Amino acid sequence: MGEGDELCGQEDLFCVWSKNIFKAACEVFCIDDDHGGQDDKNSIFHNDSTWKPNKYRFSIVAEVTELAAALCHLHKRKVVETRIISRQNLLHESSGRSTILVCLQIGDTQELNYVPGDHVGIHPTNQEELVEKVMERMEELPAFNDVIRVETLLETQTEQGPQRKWVSEKRLPPCTVFQALSHFLDITTPPSPELLESFAELATDPKEKKELEELTQGTHKYEDWKWECVPTIADVLEEFQSVRVPASLLLTQLPLLQPRYYSISSSPDVYPSEIHLTVAVLKYRTRRDQGPVRHGVCSSWLNHISPGDTVPCFIRRAPLFHLPSDISVPCMLVGPGTGIAPYRSFWQQRLYEIENQGWKPCAMILIFGCRHSQMDHLYKEEVMVAKEKGVFKEIYTAYSRDPGWKKVYVQEIIQTQLPVELFHILNSMKGHLYVCGDVTMAQEVAKTVQEIIAAQGDMSLNDAATYIAKLQDENRYHEDIFGVTLRTREVTTKIRSTSLTCWQGTKSMIGSA
Repeated sequence: MGEGDELCGQEDLFCVWSKNIFKAACEVFCIDDDHGGQDDKNSIFHNDSTWKPNKYRFSIVAEVTELAAALCHLHKRKVVETRIISRQNLLHESSGRSTILVCLQIGDTQELNYVPGDHVGIHPTNQEELVEKVMERMEELPAFNDVIRVETLLETQTEQGPQRKWVSEKRLPPCTVFQALSHFLDITTPPSPELLESFAELATDPKEKKELEELTQGTHKYEDWKWECVPTIADVLEEFQSVRVPASLLLTQLPLLQPRYYSISSSPDVYPSEIHLTVAVLKYRTRRDQGPVRHGVCSSWLNHISPGDTVPCFIRRAPLFHLPSDISVPCMLVGPGTGIAPYRSFWQQRLYEIENQGWKPCAMILIFGCRHSQMDHLYKEEVMVAKEKGVFKEIYTAYSRDPGWKKVYVQEIIQTQLPVELFHILNSMKGHLYVCGDVTMAQEVAKTVQEIIAAQGDMSLNDAATYIAKLQDENRYHEDIFGVTLRTREVTTKIRSTSLTCWQGTKSMIGSA
């Protein structure tokens, strides 16, 4: 197993790992490695799908694959088309940011059955402007409305000698180039060193060729370029003007456009034919806020499509983040910002049980964090109604940027106001703790909980860590972590700084070894 951090050094670490794992595999399976002594990673892993001139071609076809069916084929899962009912900005208009409530119509589709805590995967569409910019720089481009099938030249050895024939490339369904770049291929993620290597071979300007070759080495220069510029394919082709890419190169070598996952913000009992999402609309500038504006692919798309438009999606189960089956046990919910998303499904579910089933579930505690009390408090009215009706025992709010007040974060609320109650809930009452949000917050909360358990339980920090691991094994410490987000540039810059230090240390150890 190898570990890498996509914020820093992942390409270099993968190259080291791939060579070691190939050598180990050869030894295990008794295979001679004729290229094992070479450093060229391409000699170690021969990729038959690597683009070469005249290796791919297009054929014009009459068939057209529906979007949902095409996505099912590409991603090997059942994708269902829903329709957007409404969209509402949950933040005050003066905040300068957008967090939207998106309501999707799902009808009685069985494939989209869900329970509170589950996720929905959304297949977004790339911005039309970006797609057009990429197409402007492509060569050997079929006509705009031509539905094409990509074919690859297959060579096989027979008794009569080498045989060559064209076979259908199964990676993409029959579609136009515009459809491929809009729905199926990732044109916003910074290109990999391998793709840049292909660009370097096509560059006719010596200076551009050299710059591209330097970036292909997976060095610190590539990492800084990727982080500071966050270049899209369109940006790269704009920067390196001498590179004219054949359409077959991008259609066969670009990675697939991946779905984006969102915690579901509705209860199926309250909204039996709908799915609600709480989506932070991502928008930021590159190059230390001096570069061009970048938009989140899915969040921006959801923020611009109109009611009635199609949204392809599927359900991803999250069994480790469901409400406890025993409604009498207490729950503490921690989630700043859009981390509140799954909790909306929780309080709707509990409110439904109280009002429609006559149940008396144990009241929950909510710890929510946001920047400003007047502009960023998501679902404030709903939360207060739920408290009045017995869903919540207490609601605590941490404001990190309220004018005239000290910054307060959710972990500080837990540390200063809830240490005794937290330990009582987890230890004596066998309750549950839920944490939803970005990885930095989750780490800080975990550290705070460990310190509280150590202090309240009169144990060492190591014993407290073991205690938390036991809670996780019992499915009573729940985490729904977004991973690294760009909610604030300062957060990811700090994370990357730490990653860079670790990466450089790893490279030093590799060099010593």
